[in-house]
Amino acid sequence: MQLKPILKAMLLCDTTIVEEGTRKRTLIGLFDRIKAVQFPTTHASMSIYVQFREIEGVFDFSLELFDVSEGKTLNKAVIKNFKVSDFSRDCELVFNLLSVRFEHAGEYEFRIYVNDFIFGQKSFHVLQ
Repeated sequence: MQLKPILKAMLLCDTTIVEEGTRKRTLIGLFDRIKAVQFPTTHASMSIYVQFREIEGVFDFSLELFDVSEGKTLNKAVIKNFKVSDFSRDCELVFNLLSVRFEHAGEYEFRIYVNDFIFGQKSFHVLQ
C-alpha cells in the first residue's frame, strides 16, 4: 500500500541552487509578490521548491499556476512516475520556470498535485 505524503514546505524564490555531491538546496531570493510596471508582464525566471515527508512509492507530481482573480489555470508542469524509495528522507522537488507571463495584476497561486489530488498551494500577488 502506498503512503499518503505530507506537504512540509512550498516556497517561491528567484533561484534554487543544488550543490554537487551533497545535493543540498540553497534557495535565493524568497518572495510572495511580483511588482510590474505595466501589463502584460513577463517574469524572467522563478523557482518553486516543494518538500514532502512520509512519502514512499511512485507518484505523478503536477505544479499548476492558477489565476485566482480569473479562476483559471495558466500553466501546468508534470513529473510522471517519480520514484521515492527512501522513506526516512524528505522528498524535495524543484520546478524552475522561465518567462512566466502575467496578463494583469491580481492574486495567483501555485498548486501542487500528487496523483491528481491537490496537496497544497502557495499564494502570491502580482502588483503594479
